Amino acid sequence: MANTEITEDIEAHKVALELMKQIITLASGVLALSATFLEKLSSMSFLLLIVLAVSWLALLVSVFFGLETISAIVKSRLDPDYQWSKGYGKDSARISKYTFVGGIALFALFAFLSLAGKMVDRTPPNHFDYFLQ
Repeated sequence: MANTEITEDIEAHKVALELMKQIITLASGVLALSATFLEKLSSMSFLLLIVLAVSWLALLVSVFFGLETISAIVKSRLDPDYQWSKGYGKDSARISKYTFVGGIALFALFAFLSLAGKMVDRTPPNHFDYFLQ
């Protein structure tokens, strides 16, 4: 293996490691922040709670497989014969990435539906009342 290939391989590992750390941080942040407001969820519809629960599940899966990917990257640095980017390490990274995107999309759907539900529940103001007084 040429010296430039080794350097490129090391850089790819660093980028992948940084991506996994960012995914784990963002997913954990969404979980922590949304769990902070659990008391406000008691008045929500069952459908909204299901969307939120599936979002949380996807984000938890993303964190788990992100940690598995980091573990595979560390193992590949300790054992030069092990290539994290093939097999389980690659699959873990893919699962982490796609479940993160899915979890964020579901969380955005939850936020939109929650906001839309509150907008529908409100009676629209009558702007002409001001002029009639």
